Amino acid sequence: MTNRESVRCSPYLSAKRTDITVQCVIECVIDQLNKNYARCAQRGVSTIFRTNMITVSIRAYAKINLYLEVLGRGANGFHQLETIFQSVGLYDEVTVVCGGVSGLSLQCNQPDIPTDSRNLAWRAAAAFIGDRRMEGVAITLHKGIPHGAGLGGGSSDAAAVLRVLAKLRPDWHDKSSLQQIAATLGSDVPYFLYGGAALGENRGDIITPLPDLVAQPVTICMPAVHLATPSVFQALTDIERGPRQAFGSAGWQGRLANGAWQNTWLFNRLTAPATRLCFDVTQLLSWCESTGCPYLMSGSGAACFVLGHVDPPASVRAWKTSFISRAEYLIDEVKAS
Repeated sequence: MTNRESVRCSPYLSAKRTDITVQCVIECVIDQLNKNYARCAQRGVSTIFRTNMITVSIRAYAKINLYLEVLGRGANGFHQLETIFQSVGLYDEVTVVCGGVSGLSLQCNQPDIPTDSRNLAWRAAAAFIGDRRMEGVAITLHKGIPHGAGLGGGSSDAAAVLRVLAKLRPDWHDKSSLQQIAATLGSDVPYFLYGGAALGENRGDIITPLPDLVAQPVTICMPAVHLATPSVFQALTDIERGPRQAFGSAGWQGRLANGAWQNTWLFNRLTAPATRLCFDVTQLLSWCESTGCPYLMSGSGAACFVLGHVDPPASVRAWKTSFISRAEYLIDEVKAS
């Protein structure tokens, strides 16, 4: 018997059975060692013993917003958005261990990242499991995406956890259910179930995948400050807030067919309030303009990007990367054991 086939007791018994005998338990151990889980279930025992510990690590890629418009504010208080997401090669590594652990836990290589229910990845696992009985789940985040940057790091981590658990427990949630869970976690979490180029509508949570854009080199630049998304939205003026009309899915299909899109519709409505709140963003955007390359602030900031590989100012952290396609995005297994 290998280490990964070692038998561990679990406290989970079928709620309908209170008469489980020692003989039944022994037979269930033999069944599970032989991977005869169906016969074990027929005895009325639900995962008394677990025989497999599964470890899966995947990359949770960052996104940039190539276009972000505020269309107005709904009766529910949320801003209505139209945005074009694009995956880039900057990523966190998310490791999920199922079995061999107890409860739900999370750890991270950055001490300022919360490791409890304040973390979207933790909440994603809790929402996926719900009131079901499941072996323990341990999540480890190795952060490569800066937080407070408008790059979707926390949301991407949450979606990565959902994608892993959906593969391990495919009968628990269908695609629609998974998207609903993602939307309850955050407006851009649903996008990270798709990756690549995509249109985001409503709060950014209604996703229409778009054809892959031609690969572009990207330099992502992060000043020494962070911006809180609610603060940026609150700083919008009445005029900036809208209302205004959307292009819609059909409109974007045509616009993306234009090979000169980099110079025609890169736009972010949140840039103005972000620069009013943070002079560092103003300075960074001014430097981006000086490169002569197309540039934009991503999301609610504070990160900005240049479409090209450039060397940033000394005071700015930077990552030279590129667009990644949906196919690249969905090749998600880094290692599994």
